[in-house]
Order: sequence, then structure tokens, then C-alpha cells
Amino acid sequence: MRKLLFVLMLMMSYPVWAMDLPARDSKAAQLFAERCSACHALPHPKRLDWVHWQHMLHVMKLRMEERGMQMTPEEWKTIA
Repeated sequence: MRKLLFVLMLMMSYPVWAMDLPARDSKAAQLFAERCSACHALPHPKRLDWVHWQHMLHVMKLRMEERGMQMTPEEWKTIA
């Protein structure tokens, strides 16, 4: 039973390992650092899997709009 649980946990965490991160000096990484650090410390990109990041980006977009902060559609496309 423990082996099965371990294998299931590995399978569930696979998307975290599989995510491709942009190069640190890329436009996407710079935009992420600039925009996200305006309100909070930068989270590590592999902290969440892609599905959860999509949700968090939606939540952060709403919070930014509440605070009068805007990002262009191109910027959102770059980050998301």
C-alpha cells in the first residue's frame, strides 16, 4: 500500500518537474519578477503545478485590477 501511495504521489507531482522555466534573463522572467514583486515576494515557479499556477494567475489578475494595476494582454500572454 505504501508503494502504491508513493507511486501515485510521484505521478501527481510530475507536472512540477516537467514545467519548462524561462531563462533568468528572458523577457518572461524579467516581467514575472517586475510585476509579481510589486506586491509580494517572488514565489519559486515550481512551487505549484501548471494547473494551480493558472488559477493563481487568475486570482492575481483580479487583485491587480482591484488595486488599479494593469497589464497588457501581451504581458499576460508572456507570463501565462
